[in-house]
Amino acid sequence: MKIQKDNKGFTFVELIMVIAITFLIAAAVAPVYSNLQTSAQLNETTSQVVQFLRIGRQQSVDRFNNTNHGVYFQADRYTLYQGTSYAARNTAYDREVVLADPLSISTSLTNDEVNFSKGLGEPNNMGNITINHEIEGFKNITINEYGAVGDN
Repeated sequence: MKIQKDNKGFTFVELIMVIAITFLIAAAVAPVYSNLQTSAQLNETTSQVVQFLRIGRQQSVDRFNNTNHGVYFQADRYTLYQGTSYAARNTAYDREVVLADPLSISTSLTNDEVNFSKGLGEPNNMGNITINHEIEGFKNITINEYGAVGDN
């Protein structure tokens, strides 16, 4: 009578093959994941800047605290403020966002700020705000003469 051995399990070679295939798949997916991360970072920052501009305009239209509101841009940050200009603002109401390291901002706006008129929400500046990412590129945000904000 012949006794058969019950082989339940994996051989060492099978286990090594599975591990090797897993590493190959991970190596192929890593660059794609990295590109998605940088793209998401640029898109998220652009959305946040657009939102700050829209909040500033809406607070001006609503006459929040009976004054103008605006957004001031620096290379590494932007600030939502309350007042007729960044220099004459009430600092107690500042909302500042500092950008992550690979990001920067540049504008075509006079004094790098846009201030929306109380009640009407008309901007004192029209132009472009550019969000730059060292790896991914850039995104533009435009403000027109009516205070409408859009990104492309």
